[in-house]
Amino acid sequence: MSTATSFEDYVNAYYGGTLGISKRYGIAKSDDNIDTGVGDYFNVMFGASVFNQLNTRSEVFKLLNKAGWTQSGWRVMYQRHAQTEGKAEGAALGTTDHPELKEMSATIKEVTTRWDTTTRAELLADADDGIKGLAAFLRKENGEAHAFFLDKQLLASVNTSASPDNVAQDDANNNFESIDKMTTSTAAVLADSDIPNHIEDMYLVDRGAAGYTEWMQPAACIQGSTEGTAEALTVDKLDTLIRSCLENGANYQDLFFLTGHDTLYNLKSKLSVLSGSLGQFDIRQQTATSVNGVAGEAGLNFDTRVGYYDGIPIFVSQHVTKDTASKIYLLDRTAMELRIAAPTTYVASENLAVTNALKKQFAFITAGELIVYRFNTSGKITDLNLA
Repeated sequence: MSTATSFEDYVNAYYGGTLGISKRYGIAKSDDNIDTGVGDYFNVMFGASVFNQLNTRSEVFKLLNKAGWTQSGWRVMYQRHAQTEGKAEGAALGTTDHPELKEMSATIKEVTTRWDTTTRAELLADADDGIKGLAAFLRKENGEAHAFFLDKQLLASVNTSASPDNVAQDDANNNFESIDKMTTSTAAVLADSDIPNHIEDMYLVDRGAAGYTEWMQPAACIQGSTEGTAEALTVDKLDTLIRSCLENGANYQDLFFLTGHDTLYNLKSKLSVLSGSLGQFDIRQQTATSVNGVAGEAGLNFDTRVGYYDGIPIFVSQHVTKDTASKIYLLDRTAMELRIAAPTTYVASENLAVTNALKKQFAFITAGELIVYRFNTSGKITDLNLA
């Protein structure tokens, strides 16, 4: 068990080799010798560099709250005590009751990016037109790919079981859960003939079952009026989404929009016209807001980038899934977190006797899961076109 008091402490303890779980990947204390002649080894700097990239340069990973994996379970109160009532003088106290709780648990997901280099490739790397510094080049490029596809997993379509389309995996459920899945309602799945039933389920739980549907359904999953028909984005849809989240207990200051560049600029165009005629949409701010230190889209004039809608910041990602146009998510940042068991770790096996081949093997590994404590304060709008 970690004695860290913050996520930063947790990460520092991991890379320092003093966190027990770090031994899983062979991490020792930072002052221990690392001999590249040894068969298997790790390098703290390489893994930490990729994890820092996730926290500073990614589009989604950096937006979410992070916490160390100190436990796998949690409890959810899905129904309050329901017997609070006035009584006549001298009357009995009334009916006893209690809050309804559910115990939940999640499994650590280990996401890997692996590559090999043959001894022949390394011998030729510095000759003629070979890639100079091949090992460093591959480490840098594959580290960026690791960060890129972790981000993509977090926004993977519910219809792909959070499986990024670039990776062939034995079991797609070994990927991180996704924002698109958590904001998909059971009703939307049942109404869509193209989506398998129960694909929206998470943590091995039927989200439509009694005791779960009360809190594991999104505040709103706004679709086209006819299955498969894309419709224009309207202010009414945006307002319905916001109102639904607020009515379920979300706080304004904890909400943020997430969408793609195409939908962002379509929204900007629509709101510019409406603001000019009605003067009631305060979508402009002189400086961009931030969430977890991530700057949102700054808005200076109506003909520049949208910063807010109704006081809620707007963020963009190229990974937001599309129907015809990018979906719009409204997310409650306090209702979810990335629980990290092992920050990004770089491991290598360079002893040919160990690899049993004329090649060396390398990998980046990040272990954790997207944990959603409350589903009904977030939602999305789908089936949009750019009309």
